Amino acid sequence: MSNECEAKGPSLVEIKVTASECDAMPEGDTLVLVGPSIDYEKSGPVCLTALNAIYPYVMLSRFGVETEVLDYDAEQKCYHGVCPCGIVKFDIKNAKKV
Repeated sequence: MSNECEAKGPSLVEIKVTASECDAMPEGDTLVLVGPSIDYEKSGPVCLTALNAIYPYVMLSRFGVETEVLDYDAEQKCYHGVCPCGIVKFDIKNAKKV
């Protein structure tokens, strides 16, 4: 089965909760995306509102875009995101490159 979203092979994105005041996504939890899919065996709970807010950084990470213009943190090799409520912070990185 061909999937255009994985044209260059599946990507691996790790979204780590670095700070949280929210029961839906506790600090230390990780969400792992293989291509466009969630790896449920390696992932914690998912808040779709938060995921929607950080999705632009997920796409940048999926396709290996690293630009300070869009707030890429070269030292930590990730993008930093915050949920719309402002109570959950994330590090989003291409885990295949690490």
